[in-house]
Amino acid sequence: MYLLTSKQMRELEERAIKDLSIPSLLLMENAAMQTVKHVMGFSKVAVFCGHGNNGGDGFAIARLLHVKGHNVSVSIVGDERKIKGDALTNLKIVQKLGLIKPVTEADIIIDAIFGTGFRGAITDEETIKAIEFMNNSPAPVIAVDIPTGVEADTGKVANVAVRANTTVSFAVAKLGHILHPGTEYCGKLIVEDISVLVENDNYIEMLDNLRLPPRPARSNKGTHGRVCVIAGCSDMPGAAALCSKAAYKAGAGLVHACVEPEVARVIRTGAYEVITSTIENVDEAISLARVIALGPGIGRGESAQNLVRKVLTQSDKPMVVDADALIAIAADKSVLHKLKAPCIITPHPGEMAALCGLTIKEVVDDLINVASSFAKEYGVVTLLKDARTVIASPDGRVFINPTGTPALAKAGSGDVLTGIIAAFMAQGFEDAAVLGAYVHGKAGELAAEALSVYGVTASDVIDYVPKAMTCAI
Repeated sequence: MYLLTSKQMRELEERAIKDLSIPSLLLMENAAMQTVKHVMGFSKVAVFCGHGNNGGDGFAIARLLHVKGHNVSVSIVGDERKIKGDALTNLKIVQKLGLIKPVTEADIIIDAIFGTGFRGAITDEETIKAIEFMNNSPAPVIAVDIPTGVEADTGKVANVAVRANTTVSFAVAKLGHILHPGTEYCGKLIVEDISVLVENDNYIEMLDNLRLPPRPARSNKGTHGRVCVIAGCSDMPGAAALCSKAAYKAGAGLVHACVEPEVARVIRTGAYEVITSTIENVDEAISLARVIALGPGIGRGESAQNLVRKVLTQSDKPMVVDADALIAIAADKSVLHKLKAPCIITPHPGEMAALCGLTIKEVVDDLINVASSFAKEYGVVTLLKDARTVIASPDGRVFINPTGTPALAKAGSGDVLTGIIAAFMAQGFEDAAVLGAYVHGKAGELAAEALSVYGVTASDVIDYVPKAMTCAI
């Protein structure tokens, strides 16, 4: 499923008007007709309309509902003198029908104040009162295209915003419908056709119906790749164990952990299949590997950080880089220009902030631009972890992962993700980061269903990786 920015949606509409000769008034009518389908069955309808095209949709919805016998009240929010074009055409009709009247009570409310062009804060008292009325009403609220107060391109929410029960969007979902916190205000999202031709124009893609490639019947452990895990330290030995075990569960043929002796002892107590060697043998371990998983729990001391920089600049093997290794990169991002093979980095917002010199708030408020800019500038696939994880490629492609659960907000969860992605890279899967994010999130969901959203640990997530992969076979 593709996701559009507000600018891309305007371009689609302009193309329909110019190239296909579809009147803009007809597009507004189509949007209104598609929304009306979801209002049927309610007798008293209140419609709050702004002065832009979103308000124009609202006026058209009001007219269609009136014609169908509904008791409709329309409230104009904002300066009526600013209404023009197609919106003004529809306003004149509802005025002649006598539908402009105070809203007192309703069985259902239509929010058509601000559309996808909204940015910033809401300071107008009239608008604030209208939003508060909708949010405090027991009647369900349907938002036209996007709830008022939610930014379509980022999912950012203004100081006040409509909490809709249902959002009816048109042609294609927008980023703000999917990204947090905006998605929390949309309720049930319904995307309806309005006769606009949607073509893949380098749009952002929402992951769905992913499929893993078939596993060859005639194969051996070498066929499915050797993962070298360089991770863990005496304070965090479990990170290496979790990463290694996850790589096996995700299908790697052989997992070799090159770690400190204390870490190796922890691995051997619970991950029996993992081969271990000491960090002094790192060059040999790398030479034998197909893929390297670097960084989880490796530590931030001088020796650990020097090891990270050595592996980054000298290895010619593809890598997944996470956690403490990202701190080494943040201290000197020039190492990324010295990479000799493809690289995937998997920062959480705090690590991304360190990499970019931003605050965490700046990162979470603009996930897509932050991830895609970094990916392009440094030539690394950037998987920016969040409730909606963003995966950006250096070639400009951007994906948003819909799977996941608050159950994954536990220590060690990122180590598991690193292991899964490394295993997929070792098996030669295209877009391993995309598949890895999807399977990791699905495994978390399955674990939460069985164990509750509170009780899931990273080890539990590993146990559900194989079942999660069956959802993508």
